[in-house]
Amino acid sequence: MKKPRNAGRRPGLWRNRLGRPRMTSPYQPDLFASSVPRWLSCSDDPQQWGVQSLPRERALKRAYVDPNPSALVWAIVFDIDRPDAATAWEDAPTVCPRPNWVAQNPRNGHAHLGYALAAPVPRTLKARATPQRFLARIQHGLTLALDADRAYTHRLTKTPDHPQWRTYWERGQPYELGELRDYLGDKLPLRIARLEAVGEGRNVTLFDSLRRWAYRARLDFTDRDLWDRACRSHADALNAFACPLSTREVQQVAKSVSQWTWDNITPTRFSAIQRERQARQATKRQAAILDTHARILNL
Repeated sequence: MKKPRNAGRRPGLWRNRLGRPRMTSPYQPDLFASSVPRWLSCSDDPQQWGVQSLPRERALKRAYVDPNPSALVWAIVFDIDRPDAATAWEDAPTVCPRPNWVAQNPRNGHAHLGYALAAPVPRTLKARATPQRFLARIQHGLTLALDADRAYTHRLTKTPDHPQWRTYWERGQPYELGELRDYLGDKLPLRIARLEAVGEGRNVTLFDSLRRWAYRARLDFTDRDLWDRACRSHADALNAFACPLSTREVQQVAKSVSQWTWDNITPTRFSAIQRERQARQATKRQAAILDTHARILNL
């Protein structure tokens, strides 16, 4: 096994909110290195050099890396742009969970706080939507609780243990989504306004908004190419977030919604769906009438 880069190094040290020095817990970064995909988007300077995809071992030598593969979210990261960013989770008014790692810029104190998930959340459009929405709500709530940058794309993050950053390994165990929810309590948003969505909430919000429009608009189109272009155009219009999704991500959402609705929302299928809904509503009405009669007889 390759010896960790920080083996034998004195643990990191900073002061907590009471001004007392606190040692970071000794934690080997195996969780991070073993969880990232085989190929990673990475860069030493995204603005100057752009982003490229490299094998994991080479990518982890770059200053910035995207820890999540395209189909899964196993880590959520928050960008804190203030001098005391490394202790943002301790200093927040709301009790926040301890991050798994903190990668801090020693020049200005700005940092990325990373939280690993015990069960990665699929973010493909064919995956169940409920876990994606739950993750989006948690990510949104923690962004507010930590007072993190809402314009952060939640893609590239400071690579832990890169010599350019000061890395603190905090918690060795990943988080269940339910555990993160418990920290937020009543601060967990029930719904996310479309223009306020951040991180994964943008994908969820775009998908939900686009599919609702597509369900109604599908039968107005008889040409597949025109329908594809209409879905793409509407997706572009909905991508009005504080930090918009990339063109590639918008295209993926539009393509998935366009294909599913074209195949499934046909005049015949639509009529069948309407009949099923009417039958369910009639059954509910009949059950309500019977319940009312039963209460009257009991009286």
